[in-house]
Amino acid sequence: MKKLPLSLILLALTLLAACDDDPRAGSEYDGFYQVTLSQERAACGEEDPWTATEPDEPYFKLVAQSFFGTPIIGWISCSGATEDTCEDDTIDLMNTFARKDGVWQQYASSSSGTEGSPCWLTLRQGLPALTEAGISITVTRWEGEFTLEAGEECDTDLVDKYLDRMDCTGMEYLEATRL
Repeated sequence: MKKLPLSLILLALTLLAACDDDPRAGSEYDGFYQVTLSQERAACGEEDPWTATEPDEPYFKLVAQSFFGTPIIGWISCSGATEDTCEDDTIDLMNTFARKDGVWQQYASSSSGTEGSPCWLTLRQGLPALTEAGISITVTRWEGEFTLEAGEECDTDLVDKYLDRMDCTGMEYLEATRL
């Protein structure tokens, strides 16, 4: 089976997300932010320690908008402490939030495998939460290798079916202040 680029999968997920008549849905997240805390875990257990990391993007902007009629919260990368350093309102699909099952989230799944070989599935899910100062985002990654049932193709649609059998392979956490 031919693998689809992750950006195509994200685009399809966004387009398939539940439609909402409110094009400004998610506007409570609108703003320009500075990352104040960035951490990661190599595994997902409570006993696993958080390790401080340098953020990939110390500044970003979130903007509620409509993407082909589907409300999203667009993530726009910024290189500096002022909004004029943002990338011309070009959204970063990997970090953009769509509403899935009524919850705003970053959601990216991928699959790889060919007929007769194991199927490798991955899910990355980021959940935002408003805080007094701005926002926090918890990202969790799950992965797993599966032998498919007769007639199944290695496809991202299988992520939901096999999620309870996938291993949690890491977490990221960030806090950002709204400027």
